[in-house]
Parts: sequence; structure tokens; C-alpha cells
Amino acid sequence: MKLAFMAALLATAAFGETWTGTVVDEHCGAKHTNAAAADVDCVKKCLAGGAAPLLVVDGKLYKIANHGAVKGHEGQKVTVTGTLKGDIIRIDAVSK
Repeated sequence: MKLAFMAALLATAAFGETWTGTVVDEHCGAKHTNAAAADVDCVKKCLAGGAAPLLVVDGKLYKIANHGAVKGHEGQKVTVTGTLKGDIIRIDAVSK
């Protein structure tokens, strides 16, 4: 029983967790989750101005530890795989 639990725990750690949400910025937060052109432009502008990227998943905002992981996905709906510590996701992979 302990062996099965340890194997499941290691598998979760090795593969990480998966979330689907929208990449937004800390200034506007969840205002730009529609991925319309105006939303994408605003998110890009705020990020260029120094705001940190966030991931909105079912209305919850998550910080992103490695900001560069979402470059090119500003204002877009994505699926990310990574690890969660508190409210901060360290992203290993991003897909649309």
C-alpha cells in the first residue's frame, strides 16, 4: 500500500499538474479573459509596462513564477503544466 502511494506521489511530481485558463496581467486581472483583440492588446501593454503575468483559472488568479514561459500567449486561453506552491505556478509547458 505504501509503495502504491509513493509511486502515485512521484508520478504527480514528475508530470506536474495541468490547468486551463487565460494569461492576463496583474493590473487588469480577470477583466481580459475573452481573448478578444482588445483584451490581448491591453494585456500585452500592461506586461510591457512591467506588470506581472497571471493565469486565470475558473475565476481564480494564479501568479506565474517563470514569467517567460507565457511569452507569446498574452491574453490567450492556454493549457499549462507545472507545479503549484501556494498560489504560484511554475510552468513546465504551455499549449493552446
